[in-house]
Amino acid sequence: MAQAFAPEAVPARFHKVFLFYSSLPSTLPPMSKGRILIAAYVFPPGEGGVGMAAHEMASSMGALDWNVHVITRPQNPSNSSSCAKCCPLTTLPDSLTKNSAHLREYLSVFLKNLQPDFIIYHSWANWCREELLACAQDAGIPFFLRSHGTASNFLSYFHLNYPPFFGMKKWLCSFLKIRRDILNILRKSPLNHLVFLDPYGTLFKSFDYYYASRRQLSNYVSIPNTFPALKQTAPFFREKYGLPSGPIFTCPASACSRKRQLLFIRHVKQTKLQNIVFLFLVPERNSYAEKMEQLIGDDPRFRILYGLPRPEVEAAIIESTAVFLYSFQEQQPLCILEAMSCGVPWFTPNVGAVSTLNGGIVLKKASPATVKKVVESLTDEKIREQLGQEGSRTWQTRYAPGVVYGQWEELLLSSVQPEEKTFLHPPLFPNHSPAP
Repeated sequence: MAQAFAPEAVPARFHKVFLFYSSLPSTLPPMSKGRILIAAYVFPPGEGGVGMAAHEMASSMGALDWNVHVITRPQNPSNSSSCAKCCPLTTLPDSLTKNSAHLREYLSVFLKNLQPDFIIYHSWANWCREELLACAQDAGIPFFLRSHGTASNFLSYFHLNYPPFFGMKKWLCSFLKIRRDILNILRKSPLNHLVFLDPYGTLFKSFDYYYASRRQLSNYVSIPNTFPALKQTAPFFREKYGLPSGPIFTCPASACSRKRQLLFIRHVKQTKLQNIVFLFLVPERNSYAEKMEQLIGDDPRFRILYGLPRPEVEAAIIESTAVFLYSFQEQQPLCILEAMSCGVPWFTPNVGAVSTLNGGIVLKKASPATVKKVVESLTDEKIREQLGQEGSRTWQTRYAPGVVYGQWEELLLSSVQPEEKTFLHPPLFPNHSPAP
């Protein structure tokens, strides 16, 4: 599918890169279905749902006999990260990605050496997307943009330090930018696709899907997030961290203004809820987390645990009464899918596409009264059991890895000609970070 690459075609500044790859052993790997390049601006050990989703895709597609390579930014190690290495990884230094012309030259060399059959780019981030898209077009490589939602929520563009008009202008311009990005990807090549998380969108939620469907654009599909089902183990988490046997509501999320943990704490403090623990699992302590600590004070209803290894995060979810978020901006949160996979109910505000999920309660509004009502409801064993069963059934039929990656394989193979569907490509790249 891809063409051989001659040394003389390499820009001089990248000769070392080409020679490095040319010196690799030429032994062939076992037969594979093809080679996929996954691009994501964040990837473990970096924090964030986009990175976790990209890692899960890389790991699962590799297990399905695809040769997978990941390209990303340099990531800051996190104490909580325990994601195993799943495939070769290339990191692009910021000094390279800030120079569009040099970046495009580098990516051209990169693709000619790697010879991917498909490129999957995660999120609408600006990080090297335009350059990679242009290089994919030149090389005739199908480009799939995996949307993780858009920040079209009104609150996303307002900060205390900004004048009101500035935030309003940014919010209005965001719709134009999303529209422009969508059209740009689909116009570049008939091989390109948009992949949304859910066939749901309104003007102010999931605007990218809303726009694509209203315009009846071609080459877009909906494939949800996925995550392996959390494995039931002998209970240990509560005992290890001195947590009571009563109701525990767990929020596994980074500490930040978008997640609104501070607002949630304030709302709980305005209620008379007692004998309940609200547990925050925070990957890394930061200034926002410090504010959470100050607001909590000595209130025994709240606990914060930092930097837990992945198995303990999973155990916390499994042993919870319910999982919750209080964010003003989400799309299809992985922690909600994780809760569904093991039959744990959940609650969250009505953001993104969460209203399409089963097994939990969607809040009509964020308020102390609403929080009190939903928490009291979820302490009822019958309600929890009913919701947990609904979530588990939905996860098995719609969100289990086997279901989701079957859809991805079908989509990838539908973008190439029948005679091109048998691939044999050796992995060319080891772990490598290009010189700036």
